[in-house]
Parts: sequence; structure tokens; C-alpha cells
Amino acid sequence: MESDLVELSRCRDGESVSETTDILDSANISYRVGSTASNFDITSIGTGSNPEVIISVRRADYNAARSAMEEEYLKTNLPDDHYLSTSSDDELADILGKPEEWSSFDVAHARKIAKDRGIDESLIQLKKSQRMEQLQRGKPVSKTLLLVGWFFSLIGGLIGIGIAWSICFMKEKTPEGDFFTYDVESRERGRPMFQVACLMATIVILVRIYVTLIA
Repeated sequence: MESDLVELSRCRDGESVSETTDILDSANISYRVGSTASNFDITSIGTGSNPEVIISVRRADYNAARSAMEEEYLKTNLPDDHYLSTSSDDELADILGKPEEWSSFDVAHARKIAKDRGIDESLIQLKKSQRMEQLQRGKPVSKTLLLVGWFFSLIGGLIGIGIAWSICFMKEKTPEGDFFTYDVESRERGRPMFQVACLMATIVILVRIYVTLIA
């Protein structure tokens, strides 16, 4: 089941966690509660992000889980000063085209407003297609990450191997499937870094073993 889990939502307080799990329990949807504190992403070095509680469900249950959450959140009226009230049709379509990037509350009410306004469904489908194309294409690796990766790769550190590996092989788990985080060009640039990192790390280890033996 572990490999089939996808992130449903992130919470920063116990009340939000309980609220979400209660909805899932009522819908008879199994889930797992984890935390970013126990997950280390090498590319997030130095971001200083605070740990969050992650609630995950099976990929096959994702749509049902989101539907259950949206149905529950529609029972709460949208505040008069909420940003969705003044959002343009294109902004609403963008939310509905990328619902995984927004809270279920926002998506539920964006969907209701879009229906009330009669927003063309083709605009929403266009946004969904654009998101899928982006997922399939991946993102370009930053120059900073490349420089840091090459630095640690050349000095033989395990951090270099970690960064190079993440550029070449890291994937994003989404309800639609798993996709490489970085685009083809970035992954190709990461391959020689990975090879050099492994080579230099091996040399460093062998040198240390040799020094230990002759000491």
C-alpha cells in the first residue's frame, strides 16, 4: 500500500487533522497520517520549512476522498470577504484545473461559484490539460542546485550523491501517477554529476581505509 499512497492534505494543527480524518472515517476511506519531520528531501536544504502533518490515501481513493471533503466543506458558507468571491473566471478555472494544489474548502466553493456563473467547462479542461503537460514535462533544475550538487560531488560527499540522485530519479507522486520531478534536459545534466559523485565518494572511502590500515 505504501507505494500506492498519495498526499491528500497537509495540516499544521490538531484540529485540522481531526477534521480531515473524521470526514475520511465517515466515508469509510482508509488513510495514513505522517509528518514532514520524518521525511528528508535533499532539495529542500536551507528552506527552513516547519514540519507539517501529511494525510495520505490510496491513489484509487483520492477522488472519493476529495469529494467527501468538498461535500462537507460546502456546509460552511463562504465568508463575504473571501478572495474567491472576487476571483475572475480564469482564476476559478485555474483552481478547478489544479485542485490538488488547493484546499478542499477552496475547491468546493470555487466549483459552486463556477457553476453559478456558468463558466465554460472547456476552460477548466484546458487548465487540466496544461497541468498534465507540466507534470509530464517536469521542471528545469535551478542553477543553484546544480552548483551545490557539483561542489559536493567533487569533494566526495554523500550530499553530492543525494542531490545528483534527486535530479536524475526523483518523482512526484500525484493522483494521476508518478512523474519525474525534473525535465529530460535536467536529468541528463544530472547523470554525469551522479557518476562523478559516486566515483569521488568511492575514492574518498578507499583513501580513508588505506590511511587507517597504514596508521
